[in-house]
Amino acid sequence: DASANEPEFQESVKSQHTERCIDFLTKELKVSNEKEAAERVFFVSARETLQARIEVAKGNPPHMGAIAEGFQIR
Repeated sequence: DASANEPEFQESVKSQHTERCIDFLTKELKVSNEKEAAERVFFVSARETLQARIEVAKGNPPHMGAIAEGFQIR
């Protein structure tokens, strides 16, 4: 996840993933319209999730492994 080590790219990575997911649902699978897909697609940083799980396994709160600002709300 490029956004994990370079927070300045976080928003562009999120936008890219979101756009690709919406295109996949609307144009390739044709199971949704753009508005509906945009309301249902969300972004989760795999690296931040892994770091949180490692911290929990160590007995620490999940945010101890947070890499980028705003981890708790994502």
